[in-house]
Amino acid sequence: MDEAELRELIEALYKASTDNKRLLAAQLEGDSSELLEAYVKALQKCFDPKKSELKVAPVRKALQNYLRVASPLEALQAKIRYVRTALAYWDKVAYWTEQHDTALGNMFEEITQGTLQYTEHQDLLESVHKLGQEFIAQEKKYGYFGWQVEIYRSFEDKLDVNT
Repeated sequence: MDEAELRELIEALYKASTDNKRLLAAQLEGDSSELLEAYVKALQKCFDPKKSELKVAPVRKALQNYLRVASPLEALQAKIRYVRTALAYWDKVAYWTEQHDTALGNMFEEITQGTLQYTEHQDLLESVHKLGQEFIAQEKKYGYFGWQVEIYRSFEDKLDVNT
């Protein structure tokens, strides 16, 4: 592929969708702020307790787009934001599916494992501890986050061993 063909391909991709524009801008310019903004908006829209239906596909897509260009720390912070927002939602609207519960647990496990690589970042540790405490509180209140509480306890144990 010569330079002209490559330029034509990039222009076509850029024009194809808003997501492509954001992703290409982030990749080429090193600026992921538009992807982060799109993710935050999708997150707020998804977990709006005033809506009667929970649709996580758009926010998961926005998160995946952002994760493509985010640093490992930024990725952890974005996932923490997702879990924190989901927990606040589920504390107000006591409806979710097993699939949502599993996805939330998997993401929390990714967060705890990733955070163990960055134990020097106190703000990150504090965020994970807050999430863990919220899982514990909701487990006591509703009885449905036992697995996530186990993940948090395992994180605490590993953190104690590493420090």
